[in-house]
Amino acid sequence: MLRRFALAAVFLCSAVPSLASAQSSHLRTGGMNIEMFRPAIDSRGHLTVNGTDIMPENRLSFGLVLDAGFNLLQFDGGVNDDREEGGTTRHIVDQAITGTIMVNVGIANWAVVGIQVPIQVINGEAVLIPGAYGWSNNDPATGPIRGLSYQGLGDISLHGKVRLLRAERDPVGLAVVARLGLPSGSDRRFAGDPGVSLWPSVVMEARTRSDESMGGISRIRFSLEFGYRAVFGRGATFPIYGETQVTPGQMGLVSTLTSPGTNLRYDDLMTFGAGASFRLARTLDLVTEIYGTQIASEIGTRGALSLEALLGFKLFVQDHSYLMFGAGAGIPTNPDGRGAQAAQWRAMLAFIYEPPIGDRDGDGIMDDIDDCPNDPEDFDQFLDEDGCPELDNDNDGILDDVDDCPLIPEDFDNDNDDDGCPEGNNSDRDGDGIPDDVDECPDQAEDRDGFQDEDGCPDLDNDEDGILDTDDMCRDVPEDIDAFEDEDGCPDTDNDHDRILDVDDECPDEPETYNGTSDEDGCPDEGSVIFDDNSLIILDKIYFETNSAQIMSRSNAILDAVAATLRGNPQIRLIEVQGHADERGNDQHNLRLTQDRAASVVEALVQRGVPRDRLRSAGYGELCPVNPAHNRDAYEENRRVEFKVIETDEGPTGVQVACDAALNLQQ
Repeated sequence: MLRRFALAAVFLCSAVPSLASAQSSHLRTGGMNIEMFRPAIDSRGHLTVNGTDIMPENRLSFGLVLDAGFNLLQFDGGVNDDREEGGTTRHIVDQAITGTIMVNVGIANWAVVGIQVPIQVINGEAVLIPGAYGWSNNDPATGPIRGLSYQGLGDISLHGKVRLLRAERDPVGLAVVARLGLPSGSDRRFAGDPGVSLWPSVVMEARTRSDESMGGISRIRFSLEFGYRAVFGRGATFPIYGETQVTPGQMGLVSTLTSPGTNLRYDDLMTFGAGASFRLARTLDLVTEIYGTQIASEIGTRGALSLEALLGFKLFVQDHSYLMFGAGAGIPTNPDGRGAQAAQWRAMLAFIYEPPIGDRDGDGIMDDIDDCPNDPEDFDQFLDEDGCPELDNDNDGILDDVDDCPLIPEDFDNDNDDDGCPEGNNSDRDGDGIPDDVDECPDQAEDRDGFQDEDGCPDLDNDEDGILDTDDMCRDVPEDIDAFEDEDGCPDTDNDHDRILDVDDECPDEPETYNGTSDEDGCPDEGSVIFDDNSLIILDKIYFETNSAQIMSRSNAILDAVAATLRGNPQIRLIEVQGHADERGNDQHNLRLTQDRAASVVEALVQRGVPRDRLRSAGYGELCPVNPAHNRDAYEENRRVEFKVIETDEGPTGVQVACDAALNLQQ
């Protein structure tokens, strides 16, 4: 069979330029498309069964799929000549070879559209059917006894797919596929439908959790697809399973019907398939499928149900580019044999190419989420996530590189209008967010350390004990200067051991919570970190460098507060630091990035004195959004760090660590 497949492939390539059909047998009335093997529409499917994943926005993929089916439309037509003693040809179609060229493009990260162009070679030896003498007959199925021969286009198909549920986040993935077939093939020679066809289908997919040892890919994917192909044209009525006996007659050979077989009328098709892919290695998939068709108007008729099974492999050369090959056979569906469209044997070979996502402007933001893929982001902490340079952040017409107040627009009041800063009562020369009319130090930025931040002046020594805050362990409580550990900046008379002198401690017998807010009063309170049941709730975000796990310096204050809370609450035995991302970007990249960011927060807390054995980290990518919308506000809200208390002195808390969609990451 492999030799026949190779010869057929060479013949197909030589036949492509002509796109013409030979003079041969053909259906006299109506038409039929013998081809049941239809490749999955894009690079995310199995063999014929589609998947629910979608290519990223503007991503292209290309493919060439070659398949060969042997021995279709079973009919024992007598020949009885010198070539074969008393012989019969067992099938009206001996070989059906198809080469399919396909192109796809991703749209908006939720849809894909494309085209498939098949080129076919169909051959069959002569089958003599009763109703004629000699080497010709008037049977509506096969026409002249010369046999079947066709080389040319099949039906061109335009298609689209829309993803409704994501398999990596929801319990199952869900997508809808629509294909529009154009009657460009010869329906009289089994190479196309007798008219335009419309083929909608629904795809469901389930998968195991991603496996880092396999490059972050799920080891097992399973898909089901159900559809209905409506054909707007007159289908042929053709024989199947019949048998004739040929004997000499007065005018040549005479065919006598010895078994009537079944007459089928080609019509709309119900389609179905199940496919499973098993990741054997980082670059190798084992794929198995069973798929079929049922002529809708012929339910219960012999031959109307066609089934095939395939086994194949995918050898990946890039993330979604691969060489694919496989083979299979038709499955008998009744005592007489296989269905009308099922081949006795089938083999296929394909190459699918999907170029990797690039970063043309080199700004670290991938092109599929970069609003300006040809212009690098300027990373000035203003709208840095969109990938576009903001040359004039405040849109006052003064470029940022010469604008003294790049985030505050000039008021153009004829007073120093070229410096980019407003000179009215609401101006802010030092850019600390406090208007100059209430800023006691308008030319010195407030240090924002939680101590007298409203006056606009930097407080380098909050407690005025002569020890700078950077070296002062008790920066809001003055050192008592008693020649005992005076260099640490903390008083040493402290009943509750909260580092606040009893004379200044409003709650001398209750230790301070150390949550970064009002830590100088010595009393437990709530501030920027709240210990609520089984979670630590932070009222400020932890910021990272774009596409990085590097924590930005602006987050030092909230990290200090979290560390203070953990140091002051030793009853917390174990806490999980969680990283979450928005839905943009590659799913596996988002998962790894959130894992790295959570680990960075753990390291920052360890550096601030929190024992490592009280901390663990986890990243959940985009699986657990708190805002399901698809806009900038939702993206900002979904990019976050959370803290879950796993265990206290009293034992496990029983807190639900992850959302339902991410529970498999905990297994």
